[in-house]
Amino acid sequence: MPDVIEVSVSSTALFILLLALAAVVPPTVSSVKCWWSIRLRRWSGSVREAWAWFVAWLRKALLRFLNGGDGR
Repeated sequence: MPDVIEVSVSSTALFILLLALAAVVPPTVSSVKCWWSIRLRRWSGSVREAWAWFVAWLRKALLRFLNGGDGR
């Protein structure tokens, strides 16, 4: 049994690629998470405003209907 460990070029290249991915992926994931967090915060504010507008419109329409409409 030989004392020399042979490593093929493809496995060395794979190891270097995995090290590069380990260095790049966590910051990328973090920045994408931050970007989505900002977008969701903005969208939730817009959804809240739209919902408040819809509820106010519905309330006015319901009051008009219950009060007999706009006709005299």
